[in-house]
Amino acid sequence: MKKISTLALVAGIGVLAAGCGASSTKSASPSTFTTIDEFHPITVGAPLNPFNTSGNNWVGFDQMQLGWTTNSPTNPNAFYPGLAQKWKISNGGRTVTIWLQPGAKWSNGKPVTAQDVKASMAAAFTQGSAQSFYLGSVNILSPTEVQFNQVPGQDYNLFFNNLMQQSIIPASEYDKVLGANIWTTINESLYAGTNPAKAALAKKAETALTNLGKKVAAFAPSKDISAGPFVLKNLNPGEALLVKNPDFYNAKAIHVKQVVFRNYTGNQQIWNYLIGGQLDMAPFTAMPSNILSQILKTKGNEKVVAPSYVGAALAFNQGIYPYGIPDVRYAIAHIINRQAVQKVAEPVVGTVSKYSDGMVDAAAEKWLTPSQIKQLNPYGYNLTLAAHELEKAGFHKVHGQWMMPNGKPWTATIYTVNGFSDWIEASKVISSEMSAFGIPTHPAIVSSYSEYLKEIALDKYPIAFWLNALGPEAYPTFQRIWGPNDGYNVVGGHLVHYPYSNTAEGNWLDAARTVKLPGGQVVDPGRLTYSLNSLTPSQQRPIVQKLALAANVSLPMITLWNYVNVQFVNNTRFTDYPVNNPGLLDNPPGVWMMRGYVKPR
Repeated sequence: MKKISTLALVAGIGVLAAGCGASSTKSASPSTFTTIDEFHPITVGAPLNPFNTSGNNWVGFDQMQLGWTTNSPTNPNAFYPGLAQKWKISNGGRTVTIWLQPGAKWSNGKPVTAQDVKASMAAAFTQGSAQSFYLGSVNILSPTEVQFNQVPGQDYNLFFNNLMQQSIIPASEYDKVLGANIWTTINESLYAGTNPAKAALAKKAETALTNLGKKVAAFAPSKDISAGPFVLKNLNPGEALLVKNPDFYNAKAIHVKQVVFRNYTGNQQIWNYLIGGQLDMAPFTAMPSNILSQILKTKGNEKVVAPSYVGAALAFNQGIYPYGIPDVRYAIAHIINRQAVQKVAEPVVGTVSKYSDGMVDAAAEKWLTPSQIKQLNPYGYNLTLAAHELEKAGFHKVHGQWMMPNGKPWTATIYTVNGFSDWIEASKVISSEMSAFGIPTHPAIVSSYSEYLKEIALDKYPIAFWLNALGPEAYPTFQRIWGPNDGYNVVGGHLVHYPYSNTAEGNWLDAARTVKLPGGQVVDPGRLTYSLNSLTPSQQRPIVQKLALAANVSLPMITLWNYVNVQFVNNTRFTDYPVNNPGLLDNPPGVWMMRGYVKPR
């Protein structure tokens, strides 16, 4: 699965919508590469602007970045070159210098310069994204050399990672919207001292950036000005046509003359495209096994798989009785037959989780040693062990139903979200398993994801589905447990913990503040997670190992399955896909083409 925002990720993995027809297309030909963008519906009339939520730009095709991630779980600074030919990371990761590709040009023939990069970062400030990775200053050293510095006092280890993935735009177009004083406003907004006058000025500057951000997002360039391998030629409600950009800095590596992005309104439409052999590439699309079988019967279709660092988990609100009792969580883990759940819920793009350690299995096997993996409790399907755990905690059965230590009968509800078909199907299986074991359980479906997030933060769900292991980087992976959802927040550059009783701060997990590891060491997982924020990968390793053991011992959530980045390519019209290069495969096909892959037959 691609590295994307949580909301987009959930929408992409959960929805099995019934498709209704977009405009048909006749553009497919031996020289046309046809695909879809799973997170990018075509919106006729929307601006050619990457900052617009409906903007008509395509990442890796006409929308460029400084670099492209290799999606490494152990090295977040591993990138393929984009508009940056090379880079230097210094000052403990707080300073980054990049050198632009020689000969990089926009599709209007003008060179890509350091001024374009600086304008791009200014635009990022208006959208709030530059602040999220603590960008402090941007200094032009030469027309092709730029230096970036973190905000003084910060030590964010994903600074480079985030910086490289910002959209690069032409200053000649956006400067007219950003204005001549944009960096004065940005610098004023970054003040974090105690001088009342400067603090007031900073607040005013922040408001100005927010207001300017709306104008930047609404800006509509008169035409697509691309620094990528393709440029938009035309679009209609059914498709967008991009043609090769002759001014691309490595145009000789691009073997495809034009690209068609087809619009779609649901997954069934994508299935039909694939079954009809009409797509040369299709990204991750949720589907049942029978549809997969039909797709693979079509001439030329091939399934390709790359690692995904996302898991589906059943999470517990430990502030709600009896889920704060560790033996209860252990028992539920033994009641659930994960193989049966995955087979029904996510048979195509999921694999059964072997370790409930906060990470997906592919990441765990890179971070942990074989001896550490042996320390992990697999929590296998075992009803005898489940009963033993409950009896240890003072539960007992009466007429086939488990009674809690307080004497009340134990019933349960598992919450999922409307449209998230894999979660819904999994909740049905788990509810049936728990009911058969003597815990009457039923699934409940919340109407929307926004409502789900609101209510889970208000402690309304004792048991609920949750995406965990949102990697590949270690810090965001473990933040899904010991982060804001467990009361840990960074305020003024310092870690604070809000107790479960503070309902305004969203601590709905209410996990134990300390955990005793198998070897006897007692750790504070929240502080360990926060420490990952400023450590290099080699420094992170012993911390990750402790956090994995802590997640397995305390079991705040049970990882049910790991998502797999299943994509499809068709070898009828094109060949030479990067099927043996999983790091590259996780990027859009335009990035494959930049590196010389994908050739017409």
